[in-house]
Amino acid sequence: MAGVRLIIQFDADSVELADEAVAESAERCKSARQEPGCLQFEVFRSALQPERYVLLEHWDSPESLAVHAQLNAANPRPPKPGITSAREDYEYSAKGAPPSPR
Repeated sequence: MAGVRLIIQFDADSVELADEAVAESAERCKSARQEPGCLQFEVFRSALQPERYVLLEHWDSPESLAVHAQLNAANPRPPKPGITSAREDYEYSAKGAPPSPR
């Protein structure tokens, strides 16, 4: 499977703020997963640091990601005070199957 992966890590000032943001992100994930070329769009929460969560995106091509970005630019989300983020982009290429458990 090839494509483009995005990992966006969020740090909230409090667990309660993270709770709200994760709930909102889950709704956004449902919508984004309907977009053409979206292979994965999910939010994950840290079990050890619950104020931290990650949005994981996987798109089938840079073009699909560009269309998604255009949709976001037309309807931007307002910044959420008390939450910082860092984004990482990767070209993705999985080679072979993972080893079977023994």
